[in-house]
Amino acid sequence: MSRIQEGKVIVVTGSSRGIGLSIAQKLSEQGANIVVMGRYIDTAQAACDTLATKDSMAIRCDVSVEEDTLAMAEAVKERYGKVDALINNAGIFPVKLFADMTLKDWNQVMAIDLTGTFLVTKAIYPIMAEQKSGKIVNVASVAGRIGGFGLSHYSASKGGVIAFTKALARECARLNIQVNAVAPGIVETDMAKANFPAFSLKEQTRQTPAGRLGREEDLTGVISFLCSSDSDYIVGQVIAVDGGYTMIG
Repeated sequence: MSRIQEGKVIVVTGSSRGIGLSIAQKLSEQGANIVVMGRYIDTAQAACDTLATKDSMAIRCDVSVEEDTLAMAEAVKERYGKVDALINNAGIFPVKLFADMTLKDWNQVMAIDLTGTFLVTKAIYPIMAEQKSGKIVNVASVAGRIGGFGLSHYSASKGGVIAFTKALARECARLNIQVNAVAPGIVETDMAKANFPAFSLKEQTRQTPAGRLGREEDLTGVISFLCSSDSDYIVGQVIAVDGGYTMIG
């Protein structure tokens, strides 16, 4: 296993399970100390215990609560004194038709998927600005590019993440902070299987040139690359990781 992240400190939101945990494990295997974040400290600590780098840490943090994100950033700075990369992965995607959607449904998705990305980035940004280096990788979605049926709230939030990525990248580039995003298609996780009916997943597979849904490991490589010095001249880009799904449009 390559050790391209050796000695780095990387914060991964929503990393107590699923895609976030896979990202954390990959980067840990490559030598990074990971800050595992989740809404419950027991699950975050259990995830942290699976990592290869034992100087990693678990933090309870609700990304939609500013006080939590500021406390997280302070704890990370106190322990490590730096942050080399931030991966904004935390998100939810409850499927609901627009006709049935309530303001509460809308606000819940926005609070975590879009405002959460803002709040965590806002908390970590001063550390990166002071050290004049850093990588910020936002996990968006194909839904933010072309829309998703039954996902108007999620699509709007991820469209916002994409716009936020590009705008922030313009401000950060001269501080030697590179901001980019990845836009995965549907990744075959327990959450996806719970949220989408089987026929929907089958139809998505049929429409994808690669002939399958995404896997967690499909994302970890490109995210690792965006956290490495090999991507120092990549700024404000949205990299589709979707098996060619959006290539069709």
